Amino acid sequence: MSELLHLGALVPAAVGVGTLLAMRRDAGRADVLAAVLMLVGMTDAMTLSFVPPVVWFAALIAAGLALAAGRRFSPVATARPGTMVSTHLALGVISTAALILLMPAMPSSTPALVAPSHEHGAGSTMPQLVGAGLALSTVALAVVALRAERSWVHRLHHTTMAASTVAMCAIVAI
Repeated sequence: MSELLHLGALVPAAVGVGTLLAMRRDAGRADVLAAVLMLVGMTDAMTLSFVPPVVWFAALIAAGLALAAGRRFSPVATARPGTMVSTHLALGVISTAALILLMPAMPSSTPALVAPSHEHGAGSTMPQLVGAGLALSTVALAVVALRAERSWVHRLHHTTMAASTVAMCAIVAI
C-alpha cells in the first residue's frame, strides 16, 4: 500500500513539473526550479534517502519562501493577471518540506545517511493533524485556483499538485 501511495505522490508531481514547462507565459524559471527541487526531494525521501530529511526540509522551505517573496516583488512579466500558479506552487513546496520531515523512514534507506528517528507514544497524533491540515489547505487552494483558471494546463497543474500532496499526507497518516 505504501508503495502505491509513494507512486501516487511522485507521478502527479512529475506531471505537475511538465505542466509548468508547458506554461510559456505564466511560469517563470523560478517556478520550474522550485518544482524540480520539490520533485527531486520527494523522490529522494521516498526511495534511497541520500540526503537526510531535515536537509530537504531546510532547502524546500527556503525555496518556497524565496518563490513566494520573489513573485510578490517581481511577478512573471508575461503572466496573466490573477493566475495562481506561483501561489499554489509555493504552498506545495512548503507542504512537501513538512511532509518529508514527517514521513516515516524507508526500510531500504542507508542507515549512515538517514537521521535517526524514534517513535512517540500511541497518543501522538501531531503528524496526522499536520498532514490533514496540509491536505485540506492544498485542496482548498486547488479548488479556488480551478475556479479562477481557464487553461487546461493550469487546471492540470493545480489538480496534480493537490493529488500529490494528498498522497504524501496519506503516507504520513499510515
